[in-house]
Amino acid sequence: MTRQTNDHLNAAITLALFVGPIIYLSRKQKRLAEERQNYREEREAERAFLSALVQDKALQPLKPPLPEIVRKVLSRCRFAYLSTIDVGCNSSHLSLMRFTYLPDEETIVMSTNIKTKKYDMLEQGNTGVALLIHDFAEGNAKDGDDVASNLTGEYSITLNGKCSVVKDVVLAEKYRAAHLKNNPEYPQFIVGEDIAILLVDVVMARICNINDEVIKWNVGDSSPSS
Repeated sequence: MTRQTNDHLNAAITLALFVGPIIYLSRKQKRLAEERQNYREEREAERAFLSALVQDKALQPLKPPLPEIVRKVLSRCRFAYLSTIDVGCNSSHLSLMRFTYLPDEETIVMSTNIKTKKYDMLEQGNTGVALLIHDFAEGNAKDGDDVASNLTGEYSITLNGKCSVVKDVVLAEKYRAAHLKNNPEYPQFIVGEDIAILLVDVVMARICNINDEVIKWNVGDSSPSS
């Protein structure tokens, strides 16, 4: 190999080492920019969808079992405030809960220790519950960047429904596994002999955005109301 050939080879290697990282960074920045643009477009579509529904009652895109906006927020979030009926105090009992939304079954899964007031209330037949869910980052930040980055801080949802304790052992373990997979950091609240699995069937939803625009939805309704 001649000296000239060596010089050309060294120059090519030097150029590749210099240009390669620049090309990589350029492509990475382009990909991130495209992802951010897609994210903005998706959120803008959500905002437009919700605002249009509130402003025009003739629109009927929301049909049972759950509106698309509810499904999106439920899929993004992990925390909910659960309100159960406290007959003894003629009031309600409020609990901060981890939940898992199973879109294929339209089911909300939670778990609770059987030595709690909410479990006692449910076992006494007081199965009517309310759930307050929001996609504000403050309540979900500890779940990690992947979860927090998907939260918009724009929506809150109040769900009313019927909550039941899963008595079937096979079904309970099925839902327990799904709940644990969705909340791997908190096995102490999900796994154990004293931990019961709860399922919530939603019958009504009230959706609000940061502009204080509200949609009400009921099972059986073919259109939203504001």
